[in-house]
Amino acid sequence: MHSDSKDPNDAAPPESAVSGSDMLRRVGECRKKVMGLYRLLGNKADVIKGFAKRCNEQWEVAPKSEIGLYLGDIQDHILTMTGNLTHYETLLSRAHSNYLAQINIRMNERQEQTADVLGKLTVLGTIVLPMNIICGMWGMNVKVPGQDVENLHWFLSITAGLVIFAFVCFYVAKRVYRIV
Repeated sequence: MHSDSKDPNDAAPPESAVSGSDMLRRVGECRKKVMGLYRLLGNKADVIKGFAKRCNEQWEVAPKSEIGLYLGDIQDHILTMTGNLTHYETLLSRAHSNYLAQINIRMNERQEQTADVLGKLTVLGTIVLPMNIICGMWGMNVKVPGQDVENLHWFLSITAGLVIFAFVCFYVAKRVYRIV
């Protein structure tokens, strides 16, 4: 029975659904498999070569040329597979290091953004703190300039001074230091 519908388990997940840790895990597992196969095939070509040499010298039951050809083909296949595994290990190693470098770049970008936001908050705190101290003095038992005067000239001039101080600090932060 032929079916055109695909099994949802056979399909690879979309690229956006693969998380970073899942990607690293999958690359690591693939590298383990490749290295395991490489270790298994590593010295098999020499074994087959020695076996072919002994079979050609000592085996009288089968035709020597056919066994030698067959074992030579097996040796060639093993060498080809070993070369392919070496190539795949190189590809996986590069992909692994490139992926880690990409993650490192993203983390550095996020760290830079966080440092930028913290710098702006520091500037804002530096601007607001002196104004907060001066405004807090009106709520304490300290002598405030113009406290004994009945009009609002002192109050308005101190408030205007605080506003001017805030604008000057904001201007310096924006134009000179390019922070805000």
